[in-house]
Amino acid sequence: MSVQEPEIKKYLYYLVVGGMFFILALGFFRLQISNSTIYSQKSMENSVKMITRTPVRGNIYDRDGRLIVDNRPAFSLYLIPGETKKQTFKILSRLSGIPEDVFKEKLKGAGPFQAVKVIRQVDMQTLTAIQENIVDLPGVEWKIEPKRHYTRDSGLAHLLGTLGEVDDRELEKNARMEPGDIIGKKAVERSYDEKLRGSKGLKFVKVDAMGRVVEELTTAESALPYPGKELYLTIDLRLQAYADSLMEGKRGALIAIDPRTGEVLSFLSKPDYDLNYFTGIIPMDIWSNLLNDPYHPLYDRACQSGYPPGSIYKLVAAIAALNEKIVSPAWTANCPGYFVLGRRTIHCWKGDGHGTLDMVGAIRNSCNVYFYKLGLLIGIDLWHKYSLLFHFGEKTGIELTNENPGLVPSQEYYDRVYGKNRWTKGMLANLAIGQGELLVTPLQMTQFVSILANRGVLHRPHLGLKLEDPVQNTEQRIAVHTERIEGIDSSVYKVVLEGMRQVVNGGTGWRAKLFGITAAGKTGTAQNPHGKSHAWFIGFAPFDHPEIAICVLVENGGSGGGVAAPIAGAYMKRYFHYQGRYDYAVERRMRILAAKRDSLRTDSLRMRIQTEPDSIPTD
Repeated sequence: MSVQEPEIKKYLYYLVVGGMFFILALGFFRLQISNSTIYSQKSMENSVKMITRTPVRGNIYDRDGRLIVDNRPAFSLYLIPGETKKQTFKILSRLSGIPEDVFKEKLKGAGPFQAVKVIRQVDMQTLTAIQENIVDLPGVEWKIEPKRHYTRDSGLAHLLGTLGEVDDRELEKNARMEPGDIIGKKAVERSYDEKLRGSKGLKFVKVDAMGRVVEELTTAESALPYPGKELYLTIDLRLQAYADSLMEGKRGALIAIDPRTGEVLSFLSKPDYDLNYFTGIIPMDIWSNLLNDPYHPLYDRACQSGYPPGSIYKLVAAIAALNEKIVSPAWTANCPGYFVLGRRTIHCWKGDGHGTLDMVGAIRNSCNVYFYKLGLLIGIDLWHKYSLLFHFGEKTGIELTNENPGLVPSQEYYDRVYGKNRWTKGMLANLAIGQGELLVTPLQMTQFVSILANRGVLHRPHLGLKLEDPVQNTEQRIAVHTERIEGIDSSVYKVVLEGMRQVVNGGTGWRAKLFGITAAGKTGTAQNPHGKSHAWFIGFAPFDHPEIAICVLVENGGSGGGVAAPIAGAYMKRYFHYQGRYDYAVERRMRILAAKRDSLRTDSLRMRIQTEPDSIPTD
């Protein structure tokens, strides 16, 4: 061995050791300096947990500030994927009755420390059992969250709508949402969801290797939740409750509107259901009963269902004929109680006929024969034109999510359905009296009678009055769409409205009469191939300066004058009574006096029959 060999080995050793230290130093440099941001972020992800703070959903009030919907505290259960063990799924499934696979499915795609809501609104019995076993349930935590509470258990369901957990489609559309978030699903809750929901807050906490909270961190992203806005509806809760009582036990709808503004005072569909069923996980037996109920309480009859309007639609035919100068107001037609069209005989609702009537008389008495003849003169094209002019066949645009546009048949429609030139004049005669394929909603009819009350001005029906920010104490009024129905002469409205005035004052709608306040209206009895006829009434009051317009539909109710008109009359009386302008005691006294006068007339007639029998006509 030469003398230089140990020196070579020594230098080689130093070189290897030095190289190793250089590589190690380079690694430390990359870890701590060059890529410090990347590894710091990864470290934060493993040691810092982001906690979402749920905002309080905004309350809903009526037009005068009466509370309709607020919130109550409820408990929701969360799982943290990075801390959850197999035993957690097993025990939690046993305590809650929910299959393990449901929990596992909800955790898919979540971060290790992202709390995922797995059970909404846990009942106290289940929550107590979970707390008793919390040592054996790693990854489980619970939070107090707001739960909707309704001041009434009836009469609000189709107006307010329901809440529910966000679904996959909604998650894709909104990146700010997380699985388990609660949003509006129907009606007002959905239309104003973004305003009512508010903004989430964020809190960051540092956790140890066991997932235990070590300290709360303050970051640029930390924020308190911002509560949802308070929504004031145009609804009068007192009138809504009264409408609910008037329609109890019936199927149908009642809608009242202020024609001066388009503000909806009452919006009711019956039967309905208790919204409190939907504030949590609805029990299967209740859900099954709602789905299988033969009267379909989940169905919104006020704007979702299309009905033949019957005689209330005669007003459209009258406007079309007068405005196009096809007939004058003095044009008369004789009603013997029936009308022969080809080989078909069509009967009027009054078997012995109305005799000879002019336009106002035909509206007052709702004569079918008069309007059969008028419909044939108008023709399908003009009838269709005026139907569209009053916005039938389209949605009103109210803040609801299931509105039906209805159906207004045209010549093209009949040619497509029945074949060109294969449909008959009888179909046109039927349309003139609101029968046949024509379908409308009670909401559309309320809008129509509001236009008539305003002599051609439409303020679109709306449910939102204003939004208030509870933090900044600011107010935002809801915009209203207004338009004029162009092309109709004022003299046409004058004739039609006089007919409607006489309907209530001695005509088919006399049961809607108000003592001391002149009202106008129109009754309808729409034939229904599936059972008893539907009862309709539309009207408004006062006659000269309308403040309220109303539509009542009683499904399979029979006579519009006998069933729907009294409901509308009772509602309008209550409206004016709340304003201090209708005295029920005065009405009772006037009824007693009227009954006495009738009794005296009867006695006088009886005396004349006894003393002058030959002078009394017998036919």
